[in-house]
Amino acid sequence: MSKVKTEIEFIESIRSIDEKLNNLRISEIQVDKKDRCITFTFVTDRTIEQELKDKIAKRVSEITSNVFNSVKVYVKKMVAETELVNNEIFKFFNANYPSISIFLKNSDISSGVYADIVKYVLRVTIDQEDYIKTNDILIKLNGHLSKRFCTDFRGALEIKEPEETISLLNDEVYESELQRVEYRTIKVLDPLIIDDAHLGNVAEYIEDATTGDVIICGKITEITEKTTKNDKPFFIIHIDDTTAKTSGVYFSKKTTLNKIRGLQVGDDIIAKATIAEYKGKPSLTFQKINKCTFPTDFVKKDRYKKPTPKNYKLIFPSPAKTIQVTNVFDEEEILPLDLLRKTFVVFDLETTGTEPMKCGITEIGAVKVVNGEVKEQFTTLVKPDYPISEKIVELTGITEEMVKDAPKITSVLPDFIKFIEGSNLVAHNSNFDMSFITRFAKAEDYEINNEVIDTLALARKCLPNLRNHDLHTLADYYDIKFQHHRALADAYATAEIFKKLMILNNKK
Repeated sequence: MSKVKTEIEFIESIRSIDEKLNNLRISEIQVDKKDRCITFTFVTDRTIEQELKDKIAKRVSEITSNVFNSVKVYVKKMVAETELVNNEIFKFFNANYPSISIFLKNSDISSGVYADIVKYVLRVTIDQEDYIKTNDILIKLNGHLSKRFCTDFRGALEIKEPEETISLLNDEVYESELQRVEYRTIKVLDPLIIDDAHLGNVAEYIEDATTGDVIICGKITEITEKTTKNDKPFFIIHIDDTTAKTSGVYFSKKTTLNKIRGLQVGDDIIAKATIAEYKGKPSLTFQKINKCTFPTDFVKKDRYKKPTPKNYKLIFPSPAKTIQVTNVFDEEEILPLDLLRKTFVVFDLETTGTEPMKCGITEIGAVKVVNGEVKEQFTTLVKPDYPISEKIVELTGITEEMVKDAPKITSVLPDFIKFIEGSNLVAHNSNFDMSFITRFAKAEDYEINNEVIDTLALARKCLPNLRNHDLHTLADYYDIKFQHHRALADAYATAEIFKKLMILNNKK
């Protein structure tokens, strides 16, 4: 049997052995590098006889890479006992919504198993109910519990009388926790069961669905039936919910094959899906599909965006410390007045690599130009969640030792957002720097709408005869001395080059 390429293909190959394994999931993978042994632990909601366990072990061995000398397989039944469920619910709120968990008691959580579904009730105050509903927290909790216990969950809220308490929420906690995430949802109409009577009628925006187990909906724009190497049918389905488009694979079941074959372009569906990553790109697999009617009056809600912080918290700007560019716009009569009247932040990043989704930031350097003068600088090392290779150390001089006590980007970002507020951004090869900043800003619910000026594009326009237009070549051309590949030095040099190019561009 050929080796599978993704985790989704891996688990689907095992589930296809028997219908009892439809909810089988990977609980843990352990690798012993010394003995080249890999151990898989699976959890399922059904009792699995030894014969079927042997088939699972055989399939896993067939589709696991042959770099391992031995493959071990364990299959456990994970029963959704009420005490375990209640504890998991409390842990979920404690980890993700501390502003709720501090007022949540064990006695406020109750649950029960009903056939193939677990129902639970949370006793909360009116304010907490409004916050949970507004942010669709139960949808996320259901997804978390389903993955943990291999069964479906449905939750409800019950109002309790508020207790007299001391408020533990200051402005900072309110901003960072209560308003951290707003889940945007679409409520579909007239669900028609194909796969799951408990799938519900609420889906999140495709635009927001990025990883893990999700429920999405949309209109089918394309559907194609294909077969595996074992002649088993599967479908590739493309859908559009007006916020975004996506496509995924659906491995058909005997009981639903004809109904899925009956779907056609223009039909609306709501589906439970799993999103993983394959070769740096999202890979989606539809698990359960029902037909529905997409609401004709649907209007997309704007994504929640954090406001610019009121004050600096960790990284504070300091006065500019360079003489060479203390007045980058000293030739005032040559420059358009609107440039003199604008505020610019010229910035540069050092990173662990070139791919924003796979690399981190190690240093931020920026200078603020107000009324033609460099007034302030902003600089900090950043501890990335990615290793710094020897090649990057050689290039930037930034080592693991240098950043080991530095703040992470999540702590630095609010202060950088504050520093660039109301400014035009300037960077050399700005697409690179902006791709990193916007990636991390989006993860923290910040939106960067600043106008961006790229000195690389400007240099290509103004100096077309240069052999190349990288920062070092431009610095040599204008006789600017600086320490290349350190963020603050690059930012100062870029500010000087920006001045020269703007003067030149104004003459054209």
